[in-house]
Amino acid sequence: MSRSFHNITSYYNYYYNAYDSYKSGIQRAENNINFNYTLPLPVLLIGESQVPGIVSSNMERTLNKCTMLLARHSITVKPKRTKNKLSPKEKEFRNLNEYVKWARRSWLLVGKAHTWKSDLTKARSSFEFVIRQFPNLPLWFEAQVWLARVAVLEGDFDDARERLNLVENNRKRPRSKSFNHLLNSTWAFFYQKSQDYEQMLPYLRKAIESAPKKTDKIRYSYILAQTLQQLGKTGEAYIAFQKVLKLNPPYDMAFSARIQMISLSNKQDEDLKRELIKLSKDEKNADYLDQLYFTLGNLEKKSGNMEKAIEYYTLSARYSTSNSNQKGMSYLVLADYYFEKAQYTLAQAYYDSSYNSLDDSYPEFDRIEQKAHFLNSLVDNLNTIKNEDSLLRVAAMPKEERDALIKQIIAKIEAEEQRAKSMENQSRNQYLMYQQSQRYRNQNAQQEGKWYFYNQASLSYGQSEFQMKWGKRKLEDNWRRKNKRVLSIDEVTVAGTSQNQEQAQKQLSPKTPEYYLVNLPFSDSLKEQSIDRIKNAMFRVAEIYEVNLSDYEEAKEAYLRIVERFPDEDNAANAYYRLYRLASQFNRQDDAARFLSALTKNYPKSPYAILLSNPAYFEKLSMQQNEGETIYQKAYDFYTKGMYSDALNTIQRGMAKAKNTSLEPKYHLLMALCQAKTTDLKTFKASLSNITSTFANTEEAQLADAMLKQIEQNELQIASGNANLDIAQTDSTTSQKQSIYTDSDGEHVFVVLVPKKANINQIKFNVISFNVDEFIEADLNVTNQPFSDFVEMIVCTGLKDKKTAVKYYNLISKRAKVFAGLDKTEYQYFVISIDNFARFIGDKSIPDYLRFFKEKYKNE
Repeated sequence: MSRSFHNITSYYNYYYNAYDSYKSGIQRAENNINFNYTLPLPVLLIGESQVPGIVSSNMERTLNKCTMLLARHSITVKPKRTKNKLSPKEKEFRNLNEYVKWARRSWLLVGKAHTWKSDLTKARSSFEFVIRQFPNLPLWFEAQVWLARVAVLEGDFDDARERLNLVENNRKRPRSKSFNHLLNSTWAFFYQKSQDYEQMLPYLRKAIESAPKKTDKIRYSYILAQTLQQLGKTGEAYIAFQKVLKLNPPYDMAFSARIQMISLSNKQDEDLKRELIKLSKDEKNADYLDQLYFTLGNLEKKSGNMEKAIEYYTLSARYSTSNSNQKGMSYLVLADYYFEKAQYTLAQAYYDSSYNSLDDSYPEFDRIEQKAHFLNSLVDNLNTIKNEDSLLRVAAMPKEERDALIKQIIAKIEAEEQRAKSMENQSRNQYLMYQQSQRYRNQNAQQEGKWYFYNQASLSYGQSEFQMKWGKRKLEDNWRRKNKRVLSIDEVTVAGTSQNQEQAQKQLSPKTPEYYLVNLPFSDSLKEQSIDRIKNAMFRVAEIYEVNLSDYEEAKEAYLRIVERFPDEDNAANAYYRLYRLASQFNRQDDAARFLSALTKNYPKSPYAILLSNPAYFEKLSMQQNEGETIYQKAYDFYTKGMYSDALNTIQRGMAKAKNTSLEPKYHLLMALCQAKTTDLKTFKASLSNITSTFANTEEAQLADAMLKQIEQNELQIASGNANLDIAQTDSTTSQKQSIYTDSDGEHVFVVLVPKKANINQIKFNVISFNVDEFIEADLNVTNQPFSDFVEMIVCTGLKDKKTAVKYYNLISKRAKVFAGLDKTEYQYFVISIDNFARFIGDKSIPDYLRFFKEKYKNE
């Protein structure tokens, strides 16, 4: 009676509702998932990136119901024996580890729900529990098949194959239609993921026959047609697509099937194009123009008419409103075309767009990511060369010509703004039409009456909408800003010239002449820096052509441009050496001999010429390396003993021995560590920053970067002298360097620097309350903005002069409640003139300004 009670109650109170929610989640996934019909559809929806977000709420309810069932209705205690001799059936019953049928089923359902949520670790644990606890029941076979599915998702194909063979070869396995479908669909899933399409076909056909739902049968049939097409079985694929249409599939699938049938038919290309163009004029197909134009592009490409194909691929990307993967595929075809033509700048733009549009499950995603990465680097360096050349050319112009040029640029910007506004209005209208046409997708979710952020289907839909418009973005504050540290001109208006040119330019409008003048290299030192940037960029461009792109001709031309532009010994000799190595690598012996001759003839004393003409040079280099290591060890011993000046002198003596060797970054890091003990924080940070940029991808650069982050994270404590960091605590007596700040009686602002983890809104409110109490007549404005990755800056503007600023500072210092909730070591506050504020934003050295503030303001 007890078992009967628990079986009935567990089913009607829990398992029925759990399984109903489970089925509803699967139904929701089938209704809301967006398929890319130009790629093979998935045999099973589990593991698809969109699915966990869609089914999450349903699967959570399933898990909750199953958990309550197991907690309240599980019976594991064996019943009392009423007789000595038991029948085989009675023995089998007594050997059970769970006597409530629906409790056993619940364990399996828990594993299935976790699989749909892509929580594979928990899913595997649940299925393995079923296998251990219920070895002689049909549940055991189901758990094995589901474990095979989990293994496929984890990429463990050997484990999956072993489990499926174990089930299939077991004579006791269930023979029901539903279990046969489970087994056959899993085999098809296995072979699809392992890309063995010939082996997949028979299991896919069996899955179609045993499919319990029409939606599964339609999808399997479409996959069968796609697979036959992929294997080159054109006639069979055409018939398979016809069968798909007879099953009355959704319109988007039917439309895609018709397109594939058109491309598979025996008609001439011109007839095919006419049919596709006719389809494009039907209003019902407005949402599928991207597929039409993509197919037309493929036909033109096949015919060799690449100019027309590019036009169609561009139209495909433009009209791709709901399928970001289709847009990404159109961009990818264009990217590959321009890459093959060595038009790398165009290829970079298309690879970058493709990378931001395609889902990371796309088969070639890793290749696209890699190419986008090094082509971005190539284009960045090409742009550096172009920009620096332009700056040098404009700086050398007579003032009248320069002013006229800047006026032309400003006029073009204003005209472009007007055009962009017009395009934005058109884009907004198209987007609104798209939203209206897609609104039906959200109707079911809206009817549930849940808040948007609790509704997983709405969230999944919104995420895909966002990615359509913005691409993949990192979850962070100010995600639309290219530079998160830039001071917004709308938040705080500042005047004066910044010490950091880049920061100064970002505070100016591009429609003012000052915006273009601020970065022009007028002085000799600025010109030298600009030329160094060109030189480094040119070498990096040549390296990318040589190493990443394996383009001999482009790499050769890039190195020859370096020789032509920088004929001085060090640069030209280095370029000739690389040209010789490049020609040898590509087996261009004539070029190799020519470059070797030029190197040894024009730069015989260069280390590169000596290296190639004197084999003993390697021994000399080895001796130099050993000597450098000896000096480094001596400097390190001085450092560990606290003799920092001696260590610095030794480092300076050994730096020449370490030049262009693996010791060089070690010397620079040790020098920075010594500076941490002997100089100010700003110098230490500059040295660390130089190591990260100059010796990128080295262990020393990683250590320097970690130190920089630790300093930035604790900069407020360092400024207050309470940081638990092993660096020099500098004050006005330890830093003899001339301050960049100047005394001023003009307008001031009040600044509070607090950790980002602090309650920023509360502190702003406290400052505003103080302003209302003490400075009600003043026109003060309080805003906040990022100062660094770890520090937020609250700014109060409108203090008319230095006297008012000092009065404000003294009064707010007495209001402890303004900074309530903050530890004294966690924040800094001060007043600063508008001119100095611009310098402070560019310099970003808190201790430097606090020393100036203490000297010029605190004593007044």
